[in-house]
Amino acid sequence: MTQLITVKSGKEKMELYEKAEAVVLFLCKECADHIHALTLPEAFYDAVAWQIKTQGYGFTDTGSITSLLMKTKNGFTRVIFAGVGAGKECTPNHLRIAAGNAVRELHKNKVRQAIAAAPLLTYPKRGHYLKALTEGLLLGSYRFDKYKSEAAKSEKVSVTIFNVIPGAAGILKEASTICNAIYHARDLANEPGNVMNPETLAEEAMLTAKKYNLEAEVLSAGEMQKLGMGAILAVGQGSVHGPKVAVLKYANGQDKPYVAFVGKGITFDSGGISIKPSEGMGEMKDDMTGAAAVLSAMQAIAALWLPVNVIGVMACAENMPSGSAQRPGDIIKAGSGKTIEVDNTDAEGRLVLADAVWYACRKGAAKVIDIATLTGAVSVALGEHTSGIIANDDALAEEIKKAGRRVGEAWWQLPIVEEAEEMLKSTCADIKNNAGRPAGTITGGVFIGEFVDKGIPWAHLDIGGTSTAKKTEGHLPEGCTAFGTATLIEYARTL
Repeated sequence: MTQLITVKSGKEKMELYEKAEAVVLFLCKECADHIHALTLPEAFYDAVAWQIKTQGYGFTDTGSITSLLMKTKNGFTRVIFAGVGAGKECTPNHLRIAAGNAVRELHKNKVRQAIAAAPLLTYPKRGHYLKALTEGLLLGSYRFDKYKSEAAKSEKVSVTIFNVIPGAAGILKEASTICNAIYHARDLANEPGNVMNPETLAEEAMLTAKKYNLEAEVLSAGEMQKLGMGAILAVGQGSVHGPKVAVLKYANGQDKPYVAFVGKGITFDSGGISIKPSEGMGEMKDDMTGAAAVLSAMQAIAALWLPVNVIGVMACAENMPSGSAQRPGDIIKAGSGKTIEVDNTDAEGRLVLADAVWYACRKGAAKVIDIATLTGAVSVALGEHTSGIIANDDALAEEIKKAGRRVGEAWWQLPIVEEAEEMLKSTCADIKNNAGRPAGTITGGVFIGEFVDKGIPWAHLDIGGTSTAKKTEGHLPEGCTAFGTATLIEYARTL
């Protein structure tokens, strides 16, 4: 993607408002009533009062954008009111959403220099709001137009955020580092399947490792064969592109235990012999979003130099139908030694993750968190803005949920129902990879957990409903959202 925005911190000055090409005012209902907390030209106060008198407080609704031209001493200034909600709605994430909408309004009006201000940022202890606003501006500016021969030209915009937050420059730098990682994940998952395959994804992992000074290894099919990793090999055997397992290691936590992030990297999922319907199959280029999230989280963790020990494992394969593809009814053996009856070749993500979480334990992981576009069932249960968690450790699940709340990503823990293991029993192997439609998200997660070493805390993150957005909204673009990347980074900060 092209970087279309730069963000910096500044101190509020009346003359800067008057000279500005555009001013974005972030207002919740209560902030609109306390607009005098900002040192604005009188005309700006009048504009807010006029909006309240003629339109009510609708212009402060979350995500609402109201744009107008205002005459000032130096000509005309575009003023944009970006709504943040009312009362308890006025959260950092609603500010993030508002900022995403506001930056696109700036681009639409070809603004090159803008000021952002909010009564919220006149309080020194609101650093988390400053971070959220910065992230919203940066992430809302994202677009993937690499393959457009005549991509829409947008002016680059520089936004100065007025605030009194101590250490503001450091907060902006950290937000930019996190957003660069999210850009990376979005770019990878938006690549088409004829460009992104297991080899190119593994190569991208190696390039990232080199750039950020991470230890790295890539397992070839031959090396996986020697390790007995028959599950991922079975998924990849129908493609001309052989499977890969890329492993990155970040060691800056002294004697702290290692946490493993494990990502599903199915670069295209046709469903294999159990082929998917043609409608919407093109979206299956994003079935490697879990691996993209892990890779990009490792990038940010290294760039932020967090004092932690983390292993990133990406299980990369392409699930294709061919004469060499695995079949329903096949029995395969995973690296752990368990045998698996392949009930459905479209339940392939859990197969590659079975070997990947097992390998993460071999690499010394004391905790394992896997992330995957695993099921469509999760969106039936939780919708398109909340992702699911299946875990053998409630405390770990709670830590992930709290990390998600801080970065604006919603998670909900689903229970491991008593009958889940029974549903996965096979008459001819140790376990089968599909238990049918009932409790599909739960049984998919439980299957993966069977391959994590006993006694190791584990959580499975199902982003099947949140990895892709059907339309641009707030800081989330149409296409890959990279949901989960920010949560993994934030979770690592808590270790």
